[in-house]
Amino acid sequence: MAKITINKEIIGNVCVLHPIGYVDEKGGSALFEYVEKALEEGSKKILLNFTDSPVINSQGIAQLIEMAEIIVDEKGGDLAFCGLSELSRSVFKMVGLLQMGDAYEDEKEALSYLAS
Repeated sequence: MAKITINKEIIGNVCVLHPIGYVDEKGGSALFEYVEKALEEGSKKILLNFTDSPVINSQGIAQLIEMAEIIVDEKGGDLAFCGLSELSRSVFKMVGLLQMGDAYEDEKEALSYLAS
């Protein structure tokens, strides 16, 4: 399994998580832990920047779906994605992730949306 690194940054009232590497079961689990911690710390707006994660497998997608349901449905938060490859964007749309959070071309555009 490939190693994943996750960078976390708070910009205004938005928690930006930037996974670097392959989002498989291990990567999805690591990202999930970061989201849970951000929610515990009071973050209600989460941005997932996938610029450096061009591949997200089915196990990673399953964890993203569960994560999105917690952020949006359980916590009443806002979720956005940026840096998605064309394939990832298609998969996110197909599995319903883009119904829970919007996708943006870049972080600046996503932050502008979440800041409002």
